[in-house]
Amino acid sequence: MDKDVQEIVRKSSLFKDVNDAVFHQALETGTLRSVEESGFFFLQGDPAKHAYVLISGRVKMVQITPSGQQITLRMMTPGQTYGGIAMLNPDAGYPATAQAVENSTAIAWSTEQLRRLAENAPALSVNTMQLMHGYILELQERQKALLTERVEQRIARILLKLAAESGRKVEDGVLIDMRLTRQDVAEMSGTTLYTVSRTLAEWERAGILKIGRERVILREPHGLVRIADDLA
Repeated sequence: MDKDVQEIVRKSSLFKDVNDAVFHQALETGTLRSVEESGFFFLQGDPAKHAYVLISGRVKMVQITPSGQQITLRMMTPGQTYGGIAMLNPDAGYPATAQAVENSTAIAWSTEQLRRLAENAPALSVNTMQLMHGYILELQERQKALLTERVEQRIARILLKLAAESGRKVEDGVLIDMRLTRQDVAEMSGTTLYTVSRTLAEWERAGILKIGRERVILREPHGLVRIADDLA
């Protein structure tokens, strides 16, 4: 397997601190899977048969509420793990849909493969539980933000989080290096498309952002930090 791919997998939260023997066994047993833009790695409610580490591209995790509302939970970047529930409770089904935002490739391991690997690497089970714990904390933070923060703060925090995960320095500032629609931002910040469009337009006029087609450049990241911390 390509050395760059090995490095991405080795740095993933799923295989952190896993011994070398088990790690190389994981590389041998994992299956590369590619999904074209707008395609799906799995759908919400499907039996959770595989866990994934993203190798290239971008994947968004989307959840449909009982009322039919679509919520974008998070954007996955190369090296991140998704579908970890396959290790713990596959019969419960995936709690969200994994949709490719662009052509994407990931390595997949079945529940059986992961459990066999974990027999010789307890760190694999611990990592999976830490992943689930992280998701729970993230949901708690989202709920807290919805109850206590102004919508501008929530939007600013989402943009700063995405910049931290996939930001790239360009001439005009920091580019959030993924396709990002206003609807995605609205779903992640718990507001409406209209509110996001109005807010981003105001920030662009103020020189904080530069907005392109499905692209956002942070021209003044510190300005967004002040908004996120309610200091503006």
